[in-house]
Amino acid sequence: MFMIPFSSSMSTVQLVILGVDGVVSALVYATICFVAAIVGLVAVEGSIRRSGRVSLIVLAVAAAMAPLTLFFGAARVWAQYTGGEYMGFKLPC
Repeated sequence: MFMIPFSSSMSTVQLVILGVDGVVSALVYATICFVAAIVGLVAVEGSIRRSGRVSLIVLAVAAAMAPLTLFFGAARVWAQYTGGEYMGFKLPC
């Protein structure tokens, strides 16, 4: 938990020393992300406390990933089907 903010802040200091442009916008984005992370943490902890189930986190991640996986998987299958590509099993190596 300590290493992520430490390494990020050291990278930011390095970019400031090197004179890279866009540090101000990066700080704005970092502030927005920090506030959003706090709000998300409070919301998740509140829902876990109300329901008493930690599995809500797993269900939330699955609910976020499933539609995208299905969409991109279906798009790839359709591209293979219409392109006449081989759709059978491929060697794992």
